[in-house]
Amino acid sequence: MIGTWINIGTIILGSLIGIAGGARISQRMNKLATSTIGLVTLVVGIKLSLETQNVLIMLISLLVGGAIGTAARIEDRLSSLGERLQERFPRLASRGSLPQGFVSASLLFCVGPMSILGALRDGLYGDWQLLGLKAVMDGISSIILVAGLGPGVILSVFVVLIYQGGISLIAHLFTSSVSASALSQSPFLSELDAVGGIILIVLSLKLLELRDLRAGNLLPALAAAPLLVLIVRLLGG
Repeated sequence: MIGTWINIGTIILGSLIGIAGGARISQRMNKLATSTIGLVTLVVGIKLSLETQNVLIMLISLLVGGAIGTAARIEDRLSSLGERLQERFPRLASRGSLPQGFVSASLLFCVGPMSILGALRDGLYGDWQLLGLKAVMDGISSIILVAGLGPGVILSVFVVLIYQGGISLIAHLFTSSVSASALSQSPFLSELDAVGGIILIVLSLKLLELRDLRAGNLLPALAAAPLLVLIVRLLGG
């Protein structure tokens, strides 16, 4: 889990830099910062979504996952958690929306191939180089996100710890001879990445203030995608 700890460290450092300099950043610059990260997120999301090898699996995953997430009110629960944290840490909530910063940063830092494949490599082989690269990117993103969305971004480290750290821990427990190249070419991972790309696109629309499609409710689709790939394979499709 070395890579995850490094990732958490850069997010905290970037957030603190953003908090320290946030008071000197104008509202116009805040909006520009949020739009910039939204545009980059959109590009990354489009790139990932094109990784799909079966559009139908991606569609069904999003429909099923979205239905489950909506029924479970995942977005509302994440927002409620952010609001409770806002009450617990009133000083952090003095600038910006803590729930929005917390939810947006959590999604941005945990969705994508680097988060998943990097955590797998860290757990399977103790190779944290990929997570190290992600850590640098997340640290820079933290500065921009704090400037645009407020200091609630720093609290996303708890989600990163549970999510990334959990993947690394599980991978370590099931260490095998599976190669990294095999993992990267796996249809299970490809469809998972593609669905993650769609979620990033949805998140980017929110950051760009174009539409609020409640990206958090789509998170169960990340589990639905590889499960559907398995079902299709068992059926001989």
